[in-house]
Amino acid sequence: MGIPATRYSKHVISTDDDDHLWAVVLESCDLDVEGDGMLRHAVDAIRAAYGEQEILDLAENEPFLTVPDPAEGIGGFQTDHLLNAFRSSLPDPSAEGKKPAHLTNYRSETTEIIAREGLSAVFDMATPPALHATKGNRNQPILGFDGWSVMNQSNGELALVLIQVKGTDDSDRPPSQAANLIVECGKVTAEVGKLKGFLVACALRCKGTEYCTPLLNMLVELEKTEKVANLMVAPVIIRGLVTADLEDLKSLREATGTFGHAKARGMSLSIGVDLNDFGRKVMDAAGQHD
Repeated sequence: MGIPATRYSKHVISTDDDDHLWAVVLESCDLDVEGDGMLRHAVDAIRAAYGEQEILDLAENEPFLTVPDPAEGIGGFQTDHLLNAFRSSLPDPSAEGKKPAHLTNYRSETTEIIAREGLSAVFDMATPPALHATKGNRNQPILGFDGWSVMNQSNGELALVLIQVKGTDDSDRPPSQAANLIVECGKVTAEVGKLKGFLVACALRCKGTEYCTPLLNMLVELEKTEKVANLMVAPVIIRGLVTADLEDLKSLREATGTFGHAKARGMSLSIGVDLNDFGRKVMDAAGQHD
């Protein structure tokens, strides 16, 4: 359900005891180049997260859409109109007014989606349908976790991955936001009610896909045992102009004992440009009609 993993080739992975893995990913971007690879990748990722291809697939599989409507003077269903309407519905940075840049949805959501794509490529995670398509207000954040995925473990079993993301150019290593990630990842195994609601939303979003049944099984497991045995947390630090480094993850690596039974798949990723400028540029481009 995701987009091709054409980026994230410049990375290193470090392994800790108890199957905790950590990655450092170095990317680059030139916002002044229209065809820049990272910019194009981010635009495609946002459109995919909101369900662009799913909308097009729906249109292709609904034959009534091809029937002309003489009363309206329409000569037949036009896919380009559908596509334009979809893209016009995506988050609009200009609608966020004078909100401080570090609190904007366009900044935070872009980093969250890039984090999900990076984790997918580096750790071979799946990219099941995201929850973005269910947002009632496009310019407000998703409730729950910053993202989710699933991945096969070495024993062949499927694990649920809960993603928490912080975008920061704090030059300290680790940055101060790492402390917040530690707290958030530590709550994952304890907030059973929140996790149940999240799994319900994910299962409904994944109706008709290969991910639905495993998610329902995890929900039943959670109800019976108050935990999902195969659980991973993915704390991600997204850097803009500060280059990602393994030291960004130092405090997180030292705190895995507070993550309960969950295994960590952590990452620090830098994109090489200001996070605010990147988020605005990407969201603006995602909403444009090609």
